[in-house]
Amino acid sequence: MKAIPYSALADANSCRRAPGFTLVEFLVAILFLATVVALAVPRLWNMGSEARTAKQQAIFGSVRAAAQITRAAAQVHGETGATGAVTVDGISITTVYGYPAASAAGIIAATGLDPANDQVSLSAGGTQAGNTITVSLNGAHANCSVVYVAPPAADAQPSINFVNSDGNGGPGC
Repeated sequence: MKAIPYSALADANSCRRAPGFTLVEFLVAILFLATVVALAVPRLWNMGSEARTAKQQAIFGSVRAAAQITRAAAQVHGETGATGAVTVDGISITTVYGYPAASAAGIIAATGLDPANDQVSLSAGGTQAGNTITVSLNGAHANCSVVYVAPPAADAQPSINFVNSDGNGGPGC
């Protein structure tokens, strides 16, 4: 019997092997992709709620900052009475005890919010002490808003609250 050289056997085996993936490799790849999709899709579905919450938080921060800036300007100009007005960066702001009034001419003007362009809606408001204005995002839950209450007395500060609930007691706008 004649011996076959080892190199000839190696060449014969390599010719039998078809290029490409085996069925097992293919199934492992599909399983991996399915796992990645299962983890990523729920996260992407929740992005709208997170974006609305972030926008409401930005409005909340803007309202807080605008109230303090207006208060500082009112103290400098001596406008700390029950009603008044100060000008900050060329914008006239109606005040109540030196803080912005809960109105479009008060806190909304101080923040620079534009309800039409910023996709927000305003409810209530007024220029008297203790009046309340609510800023809500269009398309968000009713319980997702920033509530500003003008100071009720000369020695009080405004109340600024960030309400963030999906209406069912859970978080999210």
